[in-house]
Amino acid sequence: MAASTKRKHEDQSYERVKEKISKGDETVKENNCALSRFTSWCQSNDFQISPKVKVSRNRSCAQWGMHAIEDIVEGYCIFQVPRTALLMPANSDIADLVDIENPKLTSTNQWVPLLLTLLYESSKSDSKWGPYLGLAPDPEAIDLPMFWDQMEVDRLLKGTGVDKAVKRDLKLIKADFNNFVLQFKQNTTGKVREDAISLSSFKRMVAFVMAYSFTEPENKKNGKDDSAENEDEEDEDDEESEKMRPPMMVPMADVLNHITKHNAKLTFGSEALKMVTTRDISMGEEIFNTYGQVSNLHLMHMYGFAERYPENINDVVEIPVNRLLEAAKERSEQETQSKLIESKWQFLKKQEIIDEEDVVIVGRDGILNDDICTQVLKVFCMNPSEFSEYVEKEGWSDAESEASDAETNMLDMSHLPQLDEKQKILLKRMGELHLENYAISLEVAVKKLEHATSLPTPHFANVGAVKTGMAGAESFESGTELQEVFLPCVALTSVDGVRSHLPNKKLLLFRRY
Repeated sequence: MAASTKRKHEDQSYERVKEKISKGDETVKENNCALSRFTSWCQSNDFQISPKVKVSRNRSCAQWGMHAIEDIVEGYCIFQVPRTALLMPANSDIADLVDIENPKLTSTNQWVPLLLTLLYESSKSDSKWGPYLGLAPDPEAIDLPMFWDQMEVDRLLKGTGVDKAVKRDLKLIKADFNNFVLQFKQNTTGKVREDAISLSSFKRMVAFVMAYSFTEPENKKNGKDDSAENEDEEDEDDEESEKMRPPMMVPMADVLNHITKHNAKLTFGSEALKMVTTRDISMGEEIFNTYGQVSNLHLMHMYGFAERYPENINDVVEIPVNRLLEAAKERSEQETQSKLIESKWQFLKKQEIIDEEDVVIVGRDGILNDDICTQVLKVFCMNPSEFSEYVEKEGWSDAESEASDAETNMLDMSHLPQLDEKQKILLKRMGELHLENYAISLEVAVKKLEHATSLPTPHFANVGAVKTGMAGAESFESGTELQEVFLPCVALTSVDGVRSHLPNKKLLLFRRY
């Protein structure tokens, strides 16, 4: 009887294995067909793709990826995408149905026109971009934090800044759906599938655009992005250089995954976009694009993955500026002092020097947005008479000295020791308060990461040294070492960003289909 039961169990197990293999084979066939249709579509739309690269799921860090099948030299064009093939409102016939150029559509969000275009094109059986959309990930498979349960977000991402970004996203998505998408649905009745437009599908389309779209800097037009003349123009007008065009979908470019130490980048020309290597690439290497100098909290928020610590040299922590208010009030020994601190805070808000939503951005080299932090520290450390004079002059008392220091970051790690002692203490306490805001400590996070079977331990061997190995850190006269507070904040945000493997989430190291 026992032997019979055992054989029956083995037979059932064998059948389950066969079923899994069969489903796996079917998936491989479907993927190969989708890739074949996509590559044929690229050829018919005048893409130029080097024979030295291959798109495949094999050995890719995340589903689809691109690999070198020959050695490639630096500066080599891997592929070229004509602007006519970009999926964007200007290239779609959606303009026949909706005034896509209406300024109201971009009054709250530049993404709305592209989102409507994607909803429209994805609902058409004869869409020009059908083969491209057919290779894109199933919208249900895009696992950004905005789709997580709120308890999961709070438990796994508390303190990273991603939790707050998710709340903002969900609020904006609902508003855009009610204000724009429902009107679009009404205007396209009978021309767009009814089931293609819902709050759920719109939310998934937002995730698709967040994770896969590209945005071209305004000053990159006409193929002049590398000219010396254009660089001079950037220096003359920083605000103009930061203006961005609306996002667009770039077929083939979004197949590439991202790492900070990338080996290729997308360039923008007047007729086409090109993916160009930034260093020599050996045969067999995966080709990585860059999404910019982005931190892990940005990567997790926008793309659903974080890089292994300490690979992301652009990692930062965003500390709410009101942590400085908390730190200052803690040091108030009397009620009158506490009231003075509150008056200073309200004055800074009134002068629009700070906003409740402002953050202090701390990177490995110190505080990056020192302008806000410097002003708050200066005002908080004023005595009553100094503050009265400051208010009288409406905050312009030190305008000349501020202008002279504009080119120097006085809050980087090399300048922090030169700060006034009171300012150092406030900054240190700001960091400590933020460390207390994380769901778990740095030490606990490191231990959990070291036990994650999907990650090799050596990648995390240096995390503990952030707190304990500070022998080279420069001490302040008071013995306060701000680096011992700031660097763990950065590290813990990085670690928090990959906490998605604990315990119910699969670790997302890289994004893509």
